Amino acid sequence: FSCNVSMPIAAFAIIFQKPVLLCAQAILVAIDQVVGYLFFPETPLSRKVTCVHHILFEPLVILVLANGQSLPVGRAFVVSALQTVACQAVCRYTTPLQVLGDEGQQCYMNINLCYECFRDIKVAWIRRYDNAPPHIYLPWMLWIWNVGNLLLFVALAAIMLTPLRWLGLPGASITF
Repeated sequence: FSCNVSMPIAAFAIIFQKPVLLCAQAILVAIDQVVGYLFFPETPLSRKVTCVHHILFEPLVILVLANGQSLPVGRAFVVSALQTVACQAVCRYTTPLQVLGDEGQQCYMNINLCYECFRDIKVAWIRRYDNAPPHIYLPWMLWIWNVGNLLLFVALAAIMLTPLRWLGLPGASITF
């Protein structure tokens, strides 16, 4: 859900030259819920192909921002954190963890990790409040994933910005 929100907002931010808003979209989805899903053996090829944007979005946003003044990470993180709260609340209160499929099978939803951490994450302290009531789970998950998103985005940006500076892109720096 967050990626579905972030892509049109990113397009708006590019068209109307709003670098804070654009950077916020990349931070919002830095730890994407679907990237791991792309490598599950049961994921059909059609879904893998249609989800390729999950791999390309971060580097492309960094490249666009590096063509401008800078990557305004500090202000963008605040915007991203507010968006995350809104996205998680919508997902938790409007979607179930699982639904019954057409053939009677349980279909796992957990949109935006609004009920529990990724199935393949085994770190006990991260999973501490999985499936807890929303007033307990959401604040827990939100601080973990917001900080994780920020750190991952900054790490990827740092890796990409050095060669982009060598290429002479004017905004190839991080600002807070």
